Amino acid sequence: MKRIRVGAIGTGGIFRGAHLSAYPDLPSCQLVALCDVSEQSLAAAERRMKELYEQKAQQAEERGDKETAERLRQDLKAVKLYQDVQAMLKEARLDLVDICTQPNLHAPMAITALEAGVHVMCEKPMARTWLECMRVVETVQRTGRLYQHNENWLWDPFYYTAKKLIDAGWIGEPVMMFLATAHGGPEGNPNFWDAETGGGGSLLDNGIHAIGASWYLSGLEKRPTTVKAAEPVGITIRMPQRILSGQFQQVRVEDDGHILIRFEHPQTGAWSTAHVEGSWSHRDSPDTVIIGTMGTIRFTHENDKRIVVVEDAAGSCRRVEATGPTWEYWPSSFYGEIRNMVECVRKGMRSISDENFGAECSAIVGAAYLSQKRSKRAVTLTEFKRFANDVARRYPDSADAELMSRLLP
Repeated sequence: MKRIRVGAIGTGGIFRGAHLSAYPDLPSCQLVALCDVSEQSLAAAERRMKELYEQKAQQAEERGDKETAERLRQDLKAVKLYQDVQAMLKEARLDLVDICTQPNLHAPMAITALEAGVHVMCEKPMARTWLECMRVVETVQRTGRLYQHNENWLWDPFYYTAKKLIDAGWIGEPVMMFLATAHGGPEGNPNFWDAETGGGGSLLDNGIHAIGASWYLSGLEKRPTTVKAAEPVGITIRMPQRILSGQFQQVRVEDDGHILIRFEHPQTGAWSTAHVEGSWSHRDSPDTVIIGTMGTIRFTHENDKRIVVVEDAAGSCRRVEATGPTWEYWPSSFYGEIRNMVECVRKGMRSISDENFGAECSAIVGAAYLSQKRSKRAVTLTEFKRFANDVARRYPDSADAELMSRLLP
């Protein structure tokens, strides 16, 4: 079996903390190159990789698996470090890149790799704006390479199990759900609070998880059609002063976003609605629930196990442990998304979360921002795209900056 050669672009926290740990457990691929402009970040990733691979090699030896131990040590010796993406793409003979940079580099790095003939998987959000996303979509179409929008929630035990139960008809037709990605905010990293770097705040960076998951649970055969900033919160700055880079500063991007999304089936007319919260000011939306025509799904933990609770109209409950094929590894959802893309490259197949999925998720965010600007009036995705394309026509040299300035607080 040919091993897929992978290069990482961006070796900061999300790569070292979530992506890197998947690679030693994936014999079908080989992490052959690490690239980051920061010497400090690159050195930290190299140290972590050495620790992780040696630990895994020792564990393999203890269980008598000498072949795996040898593979891991040989892989570690072979990895190359780069501070220049073009040099890595030219020298490393890559099949696939794993992009974990800040969002302002997601689209440029993806386009550079695609044009070099390399397949791409990229951390969320796909880009800062829908316009940037569409440049990636065009490049995928032009080059014939594969792209995966790395939305790890699609491989999360809770959401994966819930989706199987929905598809099996346990709650009937899904009609409404409340999902949230909420915490107190990434105050330790000022880049998250900079609109030029991130393209937005908590809705784009954090809420994008729940946006993608809500579409997945509603059914990807449906299409997102209409978005509304939800009353009473909408998209706003709840906590206007934060300690960032060691001093109190004014927050310039949203730290809370409550939105409604309508998904419609283009043939049958069936629809479902999702309420999504993307927050860096803690959660204040209802607990996670998926409501169907025959019952509900909720998530809980019991005795250190993840449990999906299905309740019917009569109040009878069934408890199903959230399990699946990738979850002996941790963090399991990141392992799942990386393995999925490696298999897609091996087999020449498109990912479930391809470039169109990523671009539509970003369009939902853009439509939500536009709804907030229009006094929380509902905005169709068609309206938003027309608005964004008009900005692009009027400001061809600064379209992304102009679009962000018109949409953000």
